[in-house]
Amino acid sequence: MHAEWRPMTVAAWIRRNAHWRRDKLALVSGDRRYTYGEFNERVNRQANGLLAEGLVRGDRVAVIANNTSEAVEALGAAAKAGLVHVPINFRLSPREVEQILTHSGARIVLAEQEFAGLLDGIGPCPDLKRIIRHDPRDQGGSEHEAWLAGQPDAEPPVDVTGEDDLLIVYTSGTTGSAKGAFFKQKHCVAHAPVPALVYDIREDSRLLMVYPHNSIASMNMYYIPAWMQGATVVLADARGFSAERWLGQVERERITHCHLVPTMLIRVLDSGAVGQFDVSSLQTVGYGSAPMPKHRVEELSATFGNILVQGYGMTETSSIAAALDKAEHRRALAGDGRRLASCGRPVFGCELRVVGEDGHDVKPGELGEIIFRGPYIAPAYFKDPERTAQTIVDGWLHSGDLAELDEDGFIYIVDRKNDIIISGGFNVASKEVEEVLCWHDAVREAAVVSRPDPEWGERVHAFVALREGAAADAAELIAFCRDRLSRIKCPDRIEFVEELPRNALGKLVKGDLRARARARAQTESQAQARQPVRGDA
Repeated sequence: MHAEWRPMTVAAWIRRNAHWRRDKLALVSGDRRYTYGEFNERVNRQANGLLAEGLVRGDRVAVIANNTSEAVEALGAAAKAGLVHVPINFRLSPREVEQILTHSGARIVLAEQEFAGLLDGIGPCPDLKRIIRHDPRDQGGSEHEAWLAGQPDAEPPVDVTGEDDLLIVYTSGTTGSAKGAFFKQKHCVAHAPVPALVYDIREDSRLLMVYPHNSIASMNMYYIPAWMQGATVVLADARGFSAERWLGQVERERITHCHLVPTMLIRVLDSGAVGQFDVSSLQTVGYGSAPMPKHRVEELSATFGNILVQGYGMTETSSIAAALDKAEHRRALAGDGRRLASCGRPVFGCELRVVGEDGHDVKPGELGEIIFRGPYIAPAYFKDPERTAQTIVDGWLHSGDLAELDEDGFIYIVDRKNDIIISGGFNVASKEVEEVLCWHDAVREAAVVSRPDPEWGERVHAFVALREGAAADAAELIAFCRDRLSRIKCPDRIEFVEELPRNALGKLVKGDLRARARARAQTESQAQARQPVRGDA
């Protein structure tokens, strides 16, 4: 009788690399460099240590750290021990950290010493058993290293399967508390071929990880595909992106692959420093998480060559759900430039539809909501049946993104549902106005939100960050828009800011900007109410 076939696991990929590629470089973390053999031994020690703490299959282990080896090893250890990895953004407040620890029921927290203070201000978390601190600057004296040294490096005694729970990734969402997208090993394994195919990740690839370790992109676009292929991951500091620092790391580590948010790539372009570094090793530069103005894509292609790939997805889709690959970038640059505004077509394993309010597919050119289905879509939000039911309907994940399809199946994101501005009954896509503002030579980036208006319901309110050394005033930018957009779409207020607010993944936090716009509208309304009526004494 044949044994039942079971899907590959993340644990098996790590173990396999230790046998097949024992002396190959697996991970670079600051000054530390680990081969696959060494990496596997550290992962085993951590997995065995967690089990020795009394954790059992399905228990949650949280990690608060910058991009460090320990954070990467924690994912591998969870995969091998049948535990659930809960990565936490170190930029959160103690209150937010407490909410995640309590909601997830984390038993252990692995905390980088620099951010351990976040845990000092939290209240009692009923399930939390222990905090283990590590310090990349003091390897010999850290609690974590002493703890690891006392554990065996043998394979942990857990026979994990694709059905074992692996990840809870908390997303900020647009409103309310964070929600935890929940994944099993089989979901991450099913997604791993996607970045390998789309970004052409191979055994000799060297991936520079700039995103913070707690993002789904870090785990499902970097670590796990690299382990599947036996590639090398190089960690970058997730704080304060610097164009020069990034270029220097690309040159020094001969990086072949990297994925950045548009803001980062624009900073690289505007730095004027590209020519000072040898970046000839680059084979693929991905971008996503936010819109990229078409003229900037053209500038990047002229600077780096045909190495760009745009990825579109969300935490709940395990990362990439659609892509505009290198070939399509090349065709768009040589012909129909409009396609550069597309985020591409659905990737391997993902079903994607654009539907109207009635749930039926819209025709090409019509506006609808993107919905997804596939083997790597998150099946639920952890301990949150209400939001799960709101988001996953009849097996289809509803994205909240509004888009159009063309005749060839390319997707054009128009806006988030929450970002549509309804002014005088007319729908205004904030993305369209933002792109026009970015055409102005003085504008580095722009964000457009709604502002309450007693006559029109909502008006268009823009926040603009200027390029260094550039000058422009609000009247000039409003006039610039009126030459290129219908009047109803043009902003009637522009506020200048040094930087737009973004989360750890570089996504714009429009909720903060909406609050500022509402506050300004309220202040103006109160000021008008205090004005004396003509004829008053």
